Amino acid sequence: MKRLLFTLIWVPLVLAAADFSMPASLNAAAATPPPPPPSPGPVAAPTPVSAGAPQPPSGTFSLPLPTPKASGTPAPPEDDRKGLDGVWEVQIQLSNDTIYDHFKLTQKASLLTGIFLDNEHGNKEYPVAGSVDGKNIRLVVTKKDGTTMTFTGTVDGTTDMIGIMQNGSQQIAFTAAYRPKYRFLDTISPVPGGIGTGSSGGPGYPPR
Repeated sequence: MKRLLFTLIWVPLVLAAADFSMPASLNAAAATPPPPPPSPGPVAAPTPVSAGAPQPPSGTFSLPLPTPKASGTPAPPEDDRKGLDGVWEVQIQLSNDTIYDHFKLTQKASLLTGIFLDNEHGNKEYPVAGSVDGKNIRLVVTKKDGTTMTFTGTVDGTTDMIGIMQNGSQQIAFTAAYRPKYRFLDTISPVPGGIGTGSSGGPGYPPR
């Protein structure tokens, strides 16, 4: 009985003491201010990059594009030929042989003038004059003794001729081909396809 009474008296005292101490501890906790946050240290300012300094590589990069070069005026074509101008290799078709001679022609409108190089007789030069009318062509070579050789035929474009050469009473077939690489008569090769100095057949004949 005494123990029960002691318990009944002691428990309320303990609870009352607990109720009294809890507000005090809470008030003490609330009265204590929180510690101040750590102050930030000095922040280093970024170092300025000079204009000429190399930039660090980034994640992506591009290849330098080539600088386009200014194109100058294109060179004029080497061959500024007009009409039938230029050097022509003439093949005179004899019954048993072929003689190689040359024309050097200049065309103005329908008129033709130039030089005939007689390779058969020591590369003598004679004046030549003539005309072209469409595909028809006529060239007259005048020798120093006044005699003439007349070439009458047709042209195929501006690179080929075919026809008949009249020399006195002789009529002989001939062909002629333009030779673009021959600029001057004195640079023509001394073989068929150029000035013929020939061999055993005499000047103007193909080698044998």
